[in-house]
Amino acid sequence: MKMEADLRGATNFNDRSDYSVALMYLGRSKEAVELLQQLETEQPGQYFIAANLGTAYELSGNNQEALRWIKEGIHRNPDSHEGTEWLHVKILEGKIAQQKDAHHFENHSVLELLPEKIGYRITIGEEKLSPKELTEAIQYQLAERLQFVKPPDPAVASLLFDYAAIEAATKTLESARSILQMAIAYGYPSEKVEPLLRLYDRRIAWGKAKQYGVYALIGALVVCGLYWLRQHGHFVLSRRDLKQLR
Repeated sequence: MKMEADLRGATNFNDRSDYSVALMYLGRSKEAVELLQQLETEQPGQYFIAANLGTAYELSGNNQEALRWIKEGIHRNPDSHEGTEWLHVKILEGKIAQQKDAHHFENHSVLELLPEKIGYRITIGEEKLSPKELTEAIQYQLAERLQFVKPPDPAVASLLFDYAAIEAATKTLESARSILQMAIAYGYPSEKVEPLLRLYDRRIAWGKAKQYGVYALIGALVVCGLYWLRQHGHFVLSRRDLKQLR
């Protein structure tokens, strides 16, 4: 990786911080933790060091320390990551719960969403968000996470399942269907997703049938209307009619 090669041996504080990120991309997260701990000692209180320590610890498998440092990062800069780090906290809490109970994500989700309660405002812990705000938070966190995490990953799969529920309730079933398929790819139990996919397929097909029915009805009404106009002398349909008028 060119970035790692360019920054290896750097002495500047910011360059060494960038080097820690390069190490994480290379899968050398434990080395990144050691370097970031040293940087935190040298210049305590820097937001980006806390945030990167949280990520490095998570990639190393130490979710407790990851949670501590992500919370510290939020304390140092609540608006970082477009104000979505609360969701990173929820993800880590879910992963810690899974370490205690291997079946955690079979019975719970990252956001514990109830599809029937997805409305104008959605309450997640202490956060009250619109569906749009929650969708944007999920998209932001997934965009960052998927740079490092490959399937299968139960936490990502769970978050995708929640994301699909929001899409189905507020946007289109087609987009929700695509997200559910991605959730399966990341390890969400297919036996829980397949019934939803079949339900969405039926609703999508019914929606298209209704749409075609409406078009057919409109077409029939237009034909009937034109016929009525012609019968009452208000509309000319043929060249012969035009010649008669001349």
